[in-house]
Amino acid sequence: MKLSLMIPTFRSSDTVERTLRSVLAQRHRPLEVLVYDEASADGTREIVERVLATADPSIETRFLISGENSGPVLAWRVALHAITGDWCTFVWADDVLHPTFSETMMGAAGRAAAAGRKIAACSGEVEAGGRITPYYAVDRGVITPVEYSEGIFLRRFPLTQICAAYETAAARTVFDRHIRFENPRGYDYNRHPYGNDVGYLSELAMAGDGVELVGERLVTLVDSGTSMTRRGTREHLWQMRWQYTYAFRRVWGEWRERGVPDAARLVAMADRRLALCSLMLGPASARLKVWTAPVAVRAYLDFRRFDYQLKQTSLEEHRRIVRKGRSMRAGLVSGPTPSSR
Repeated sequence: MKLSLMIPTFRSSDTVERTLRSVLAQRHRPLEVLVYDEASADGTREIVERVLATADPSIETRFLISGENSGPVLAWRVALHAITGDWCTFVWADDVLHPTFSETMMGAAGRAAAAGRKIAACSGEVEAGGRITPYYAVDRGVITPVEYSEGIFLRRFPLTQICAAYETAAARTVFDRHIRFENPRGYDYNRHPYGNDVGYLSELAMAGDGVELVGERLVTLVDSGTSMTRRGTREHLWQMRWQYTYAFRRVWGEWRERGVPDAARLVAMADRRLALCSLMLGPASARLKVWTAPVAVRAYLDFRRFDYQLKQTSLEEHRRIVRKGRSMRAGLVSGPTPSSR
């Protein structure tokens, strides 16, 4: 199967050469590399042209440009609809693919496709200030859509599209539902794309009824000075958290309506975090009272109990915790039996 690697750029001159060289070092064939730049005037285009000129002749390279800045997500859509591969991956212009990324991911894609799944996922490490941290879990095997989506929410799995490969046809269908959508706070998910990725990845998992995990850290996620994550945490942290949580809640709410097992539990967890975020986005008087609000306290307790970066639980241990909670809720709903009164 043909793999397409899509690199959207916008004023990426400080980082794109390292990214692009890691892309051109990939060994899977057939391989297409498509770079799409919008409105860069900082030397990005000259760097891309110079590096693409060094590509191995067996790699199909394309460089598309536009003078318009349409916003990040709409720009990503252009690349997604221009590629010709059977499977594809977005590669952000400051991150780095490990040399075995394409071969490993397309091996997983082959297994996934044979089973009707639409997405395969890997793990990643984080580079910040020149230091690399093995951040996400390295679980291996097939997991359910609910486990994958919840795992992203709990920082067990990467929330970024670069740590996955997806069937192109399915990706195009799903992507358009996560560009702009109504939300209670009126945020523009195209201009501030905090959460488009988690909704998109969750829906792709559901479209194929599961995710193939390769259990290797194949991407270095670089916390560069120009990254959207860095900007979000610096300029509007609680807006970013609210947007990510709402994107999850939007998908989980649809799953609940369809009767997907455990979706109601995820919705309740998202609602608690949304309430906390809304308090923190409110006036200073509300923020001062945040710990007197039961729903905010419960959201914090969720974080302390389940967050992978705090607990480092195995996947099987997390499953046991979920099963135990499900049994406890079922007991509360059914009430005590006559013999236990």
